[in-house]
Amino acid sequence: MMELLAVLAIFLCVFSFSLAFPTINPESIFIPLVHRVRDDVSDVFQADSNEFPTDPRVPPVVTDQDAQAVLQDYGFLSSDDIINRLDQTTDSAKDALKRFQKQFNLTENGALDDDTRRLISAPRCGVAELNAIEDKWTKRALTFKINSFPRSVPQSEARNLINQAFKEWTKHVLLNVTEVSRGEADIYVSDEQKIHENRLGSECRFTTNTTLAHAFFPEVGDIHYNTDRSYTSEEFFSATIHEIGHTLGLDHSNSKTSIMFPFHIRYHTEIPEEDRRALQALYGVSRTTTAIPTVPPRTETPVPPLCSLHKFDAILNDARGQTYALAGDYYYPLRDRTPRGRRISSKWPKLPGSVDVAFTYRNNKTFFFKRNRVWVYADNQLEAGYPKPIEDDFPGLPGNLGAVFVTKQGNLLALRKKHYWFYSPRKRPQIGKEFPRSVFDFQGMPVNVDAALRHTDGLAYFFKGRNYHILNMTDYTMGPATPMKRRWFAC
Repeated sequence: MMELLAVLAIFLCVFSFSLAFPTINPESIFIPLVHRVRDDVSDVFQADSNEFPTDPRVPPVVTDQDAQAVLQDYGFLSSDDIINRLDQTTDSAKDALKRFQKQFNLTENGALDDDTRRLISAPRCGVAELNAIEDKWTKRALTFKINSFPRSVPQSEARNLINQAFKEWTKHVLLNVTEVSRGEADIYVSDEQKIHENRLGSECRFTTNTTLAHAFFPEVGDIHYNTDRSYTSEEFFSATIHEIGHTLGLDHSNSKTSIMFPFHIRYHTEIPEEDRRALQALYGVSRTTTAIPTVPPRTETPVPPLCSLHKFDAILNDARGQTYALAGDYYYPLRDRTPRGRRISSKWPKLPGSVDVAFTYRNNKTFFFKRNRVWVYADNQLEAGYPKPIEDDFPGLPGNLGAVFVTKQGNLLALRKKHYWFYSPRKRPQIGKEFPRSVFDFQGMPVNVDAALRHTDGLAYFFKGRNYHILNMTDYTMGPATPMKRRWFAC
């Protein structure tokens, strides 16, 4: 009996202890670490596996009224078709959106999806509101006069940019265009209110604040800037080149690489080949260029050889699958037998050196992060509006990242020092509350990773110093450090 009471006393003591402290799951202690890592990380990598976002950025907010205004301006929708909401409209209104999507190579679903919102919200040209009088100018010597300047650009800078934009066109054709300050001119340039009159006395208007400017075809050719817009120098110059194209007789193009694409989605600093040919078809090829005085070569710091570098800022594949290593102000094509460094800005204009992160997404656009800003390039042209804060496009991602890895599902694994974040474009919010987490979730993952790459061979590479690791996508463990020269280049 005494023995039974002793056992009962021990049982009651243990029971009361278990009430005072939470129960510990023994599996959390005895299950090998690799299996717990597999469970946690597989959820991360397989998220949204049935959805394939075409762009990782947060789409802009576009109302039905915004979409209707653009569809009307471009002749896809008449005022009779407009009612309160595009998703509750007649078939004719939805067909108008489909026609818009078809013309600009978007998915023809008749819905305001992410890609359609991005294009509709982009700054644009208002030339669709105007009518052509002639196909081209009937004389070879033209003059222009600036009546007023946009308030957001200093007058001296605006004048220089306008003159430079004219020269970008006329150096390719048999035309002379010069500025005059007095008397009459062939072309007048001015800053205008939302509703204004053109030179012919007819009413003109900028229907939305996203309209950058509009221009008349020959032989009027005037250019009107939207006084409600606040231009950056890059946007003003690129928009001016576009409008001069109309002034000289070019219509809009459906090619996104053309300066004459109606939506201002990229900065242009020179005339693309397709637009040069279009203008030369009107006016003939350029005159014989005069000899340019020889300029003494600039003395530059020697480009560091690839094999002298001890680490890289980023490793990326471009839209064509070519692999580049970036370090400081230079990039190195790793396909070359002995890669030579070339200035980053020569391939990606206006991109600074010493970037933190670089990756190409499934939409063939390349993203660069540096500190807390992002640059986006398409066909090596900087997209309009960039650089901008990372937070605007990738809410929740911090700055000063070390590397970004793009998963097969289109999600982003972002690393900084000993932490990582998982960014899912399809989720709201894009980053869960459980992040940041420790990189030690991945067995063998080094801290302070320099770069990451999902290569064309399907493998996941992570770089640190002069070594690389391969992430095993079965158990999410990191392979051993291997010298880069064995795989990426020879020294």
